[in-house]
Amino acid sequence: MSRFSPGETEAGNTGSADWRAATIEIRLLGPFRVIVDGVPRSLGSARQRALLATLALSCGRLVSIDTLARGVWGSEPPERIRGSLQTNVMRLRRLFGDDVVVTEPDGYRLISAPAEVDALRFLNLLDEAAGSEPAEERELLAGAIALWGGTPLEGVGSPTLADEWGPLLTERYLFAVERRIDLDTGVVADAELVAELTDLVGQHPLRESLWERLVRILARSGRRAEALAGYARLRSILAEELGVEPGAELRRLHAGLLAADVPGETAAPVSPVPRQLPFDVTGFTGRETELARLDGFLDEDRPTRIVVIEGTAGVGKTALAVHWSHRLRERFPDGQLFVDLRGHSAGTPVTPMDALSEFLQAVGVPADTLPSTVEQRSAALRGRLAGTRMLMLLDNARDAEQIRPLLPGSGNLVVVTSRNQLRGLVAREGARRMPLRSLDEHAAKALLAESVGHARLDAEPGAVAELTLLCGGLPLALALAGERASRFPGTSLAWIVDELRDQRVRLDTLRDPQDAGTDLRAAFSWSYNALSPEAARLFRLLGLFPGVPLRVETAAVAAGTGVLEARELMDRLASAHLLNQPSTDRYRFHDLLRVYAAELAEDDEPAEREAALRRLIDWYTAAVASADELIRPDLLTSDVTLEPADGPRLDFADRDEATAWYVEERPALAALVRIAADRGWASRAWKLAWLLRSFYSERHDQEDWVSTGEASVEATRAASDPLGLQYAANNLGSAYLRALRPDEALEMLEEARKASAETGGSEVTVAILSNLSGAYYLRSEFRKSEQVAAEAARLAADSGQRTFVPHALLNISASRIGMGAYDGAVEAALEARKAFADLGDRYHAALALSNSGEALAGARRFEEAEANCSGALAELHELGTEYGTIDTLITLTKIMLSTGRTEDAKAYGAEALAVCQRLGDPRADEVRAMLSVPPPG
Repeated sequence: MSRFSPGETEAGNTGSADWRAATIEIRLLGPFRVIVDGVPRSLGSARQRALLATLALSCGRLVSIDTLARGVWGSEPPERIRGSLQTNVMRLRRLFGDDVVVTEPDGYRLISAPAEVDALRFLNLLDEAAGSEPAEERELLAGAIALWGGTPLEGVGSPTLADEWGPLLTERYLFAVERRIDLDTGVVADAELVAELTDLVGQHPLRESLWERLVRILARSGRRAEALAGYARLRSILAEELGVEPGAELRRLHAGLLAADVPGETAAPVSPVPRQLPFDVTGFTGRETELARLDGFLDEDRPTRIVVIEGTAGVGKTALAVHWSHRLRERFPDGQLFVDLRGHSAGTPVTPMDALSEFLQAVGVPADTLPSTVEQRSAALRGRLAGTRMLMLLDNARDAEQIRPLLPGSGNLVVVTSRNQLRGLVAREGARRMPLRSLDEHAAKALLAESVGHARLDAEPGAVAELTLLCGGLPLALALAGERASRFPGTSLAWIVDELRDQRVRLDTLRDPQDAGTDLRAAFSWSYNALSPEAARLFRLLGLFPGVPLRVETAAVAAGTGVLEARELMDRLASAHLLNQPSTDRYRFHDLLRVYAAELAEDDEPAEREAALRRLIDWYTAAVASADELIRPDLLTSDVTLEPADGPRLDFADRDEATAWYVEERPALAALVRIAADRGWASRAWKLAWLLRSFYSERHDQEDWVSTGEASVEATRAASDPLGLQYAANNLGSAYLRALRPDEALEMLEEARKASAETGGSEVTVAILSNLSGAYYLRSEFRKSEQVAAEAARLAADSGQRTFVPHALLNISASRIGMGAYDGAVEAALEARKAFADLGDRYHAALALSNSGEALAGARRFEEAEANCSGALAELHELGTEYGTIDTLITLTKIMLSTGRTEDAKAYGAEALAVCQRLGDPRADEVRAMLSVPPPG
């Protein structure tokens, strides 16, 4: 197949992947081990071990770049994190297969079942055991405990992972052992339980829950003196290590032993032990990493531990805090205090005075003796809790000032939830921060299963994935969607998805009209209404922007402010969790908050909305033009005059930097073309679409190329803009040619040529003719193709557009090949090659050499043909292009088949097919037909 030339420049490579059938088992509950198909494999590099372990702990789910960097390098990542990760991922693939780790835009994913990672299998068994009947629970606990192999994550090469996951896994293990011991009562001999507990308290001497069981079983077995000695030993250890007394439960048990009470009964408590935690969340799921980090905070050597769980409305802060607190109850035996501070709710926020009153009465202070000032009550609470181990959960805090008077003395844990980041509490009191983000698809499905069941979810995986996306992974939204679906068990989940697709009613659908606490719009409003007018305006205007991530420069352009002011306002929005801030220079909307912001923007003056969108389109168009100076300067014709762009100029150091920017901004750029077209801004639409063709062509982004091309054509037609129509229709025609849609391409390009004739021509006329020649070629109208190419060559020469002359010659050679005029085709192709070489265009010079090879093959001069095509292929490989190799490989395949070299034909054809599949090129069907390979599926 000969190569015609519409004047495109191609570049870029993508990787290939082979499917692996190997089973990889990863053991983390003890010394780190990797077993492939039953055979242990060694990872010599600590970084590779850390990387694999980090991926394994989120098996099957996306792991972000930041999480991987923290797991592999801790607090000292390299300067080029992405490059270093790519190198280590490549090494893992070499060891275990190309598809073991999948690359995604925001990170990597380990393709393996959670059951193949012992730590995840362990946690799943424990979760399954939690809701089981006693006999089944005992069996499941025993299975989980049997997986335990010693110190978790030993030898994994990551102190960060060990710190974050080690405490969690150890805590879950000990809790499982304790629960199994409780279930063993009456089943297993007391002597066996005493022996096991004696060993455990030796390993974990500060864990009172183990001591309590040991003392109780000793007393029940008639070994009262040993029970008292055990209590005395624990008391000595606690006094020496922590300076505290045993907890209330053990003290009551000790008092009963001293009084010779019936073993197992306790004396009356000296003071009340508050148990104020709300009910634990049923079916809690999806927060294993966060729970591990929280457990890590708890094990830090601090007198009073303060943990702030922060996040946007509905993200599950309270659920996580309550669930974690329930898991910790036994570590804080003197009680748990709870208060909803109503910092972001319809009610009046709770004052520190009232909260202190509730807490003091809960720990035994009579109401009529409460001090009269906040300071006195705060001091009284600290005194009352001195020497105790109390857990205090302060939910829905407004700010740090609401929290500070409630803080207890040393030895206690304070868990705070808030929609604000409470930065002052972190800076002054040393609080540890736990930002909470949306659930991933795996956890979201588990949450939905609580309402609709796994069978229904498994029947509609596509609907479940879209439902998760439309809910933004927000637990409250998912729970409401699941509840709605559960009311109609015979209805497809796609019905719910159809409702949610309409952004205008999404927030209405995700609410219970009879429960104000489930109204997402109202929940968001409590955070929004607390903003300054400037921050609130920026929030609304950002709701108009169609892309992610949000940069400070983007915000400055949208609001028409300076960069410094925009940075400060973005910081306020991030602090209030109305924006996420995944890195220092990137921000993101939660999807439902974007919907809410867009709703609010509709109430602004239309002129302000329109002005913000025009600023954004003009600034992004200028940025793409700046990138094209490096990638496709020929697109910057004198016809493409740009509107003045407000905002900081965006310059790029090289092609790679420009391309990286485009990849990140691609959805926004395509959306801005459509926004401009929808609003009738035809000039803005066709110019941005035209300039984007550099990236669309190079990156093979066919869908965006066609959709933006179609939008700009419609806009220029509606505006009766003949110059714009020339560029827009030529651009869309190019996209159709790339997609091998010649009939549609011909229609567009003839429309472009007509518009050019009406205006007397323009700088794009030669390009229109060049593309038109290609359309006729694809329709096998080779004579017309040659005639139009010759017309393009004459016009290019007359107008001084010398760069287009060799493109026309290349098209002439392709047309002559189609007509069987092989000698003339060789002559035109070699003339084109020389002209391209004189221009320094190595890529098209190689294509011209390939065309000469195809013409020679047509003349049955196979030896010369193979030499020219092989030379062209070598040049294209050296340039690092893939798209341009397809035609050359097809020609070589045909040469090999014609000369009886079947194996060589298969090799060239296989390479051609692989490139087509990687790039989504429609010539794959032609290659399959040559090789007699059936299509996939």
